[in-house]
Amino acid sequence: MLSGSETSSLNTGNRIGIFGGSFDPIHTGHVLVSVYTLEILDLDRLIVVPVFNPPHKKTVAPFEKRFEWLKKVFEGMEKVEVSDYEKGRGGVSYSIFTIEYFSEIYKTKPFFIVGEDALSYFEKWYRYRDILEKSTLVVYPRYCGKPYHEHARRVLGDLSEIVFLDMPIVQISSTEIRERARIGKTLKGFVPEEIREEVEVFYGA
Repeated sequence: MLSGSETSSLNTGNRIGIFGGSFDPIHTGHVLVSVYTLEILDLDRLIVVPVFNPPHKKTVAPFEKRFEWLKKVFEGMEKVEVSDYEKGRGGVSYSIFTIEYFSEIYKTKPFFIVGEDALSYFEKWYRYRDILEKSTLVVYPRYCGKPYHEHARRVLGDLSEIVFLDMPIVQISSTEIRERARIGKTLKGFVPEEIREEVEVFYGA
């Protein structure tokens, strides 16, 4: 179910995945990515890391609220850990620092999970070459037709070391969810039921 290089040759020892993002709010697409990532990559642990101080945008919900929602959603889900590392570190939340931290903790080269849209601007990420060197980049699909792959190939060159997950495309965005809540539409099916009512109230007008 993988394209790109076989993961057995890319990661040794502990098989650790890092899934970062604003999660503003977490939605059912994020949960599906987590489930498929655990299964396809055969991970020992998936570390979900909400951003504290994102370099390119601001979050709507405060860190504590987003962290609380993630904990509720992933409670009891085997092999998933929600980490507040980026809050503890402080400063701007650059992904390379998180990768280096968990690499040292687990003594391994982790898998770093991003959405397909990241391919359209990955070269703008802080120390992006180090990210590619110190982690195995894993991309989950978000659009039909792979619109950003050519751009990534021009900028990054050979994409054979990148793992492209073969999983269903779930075109749900946190932006859409916040807008639905603002105008009073239900979020049923968009966010996990454990937090749905609270999310509707939080982002509601």
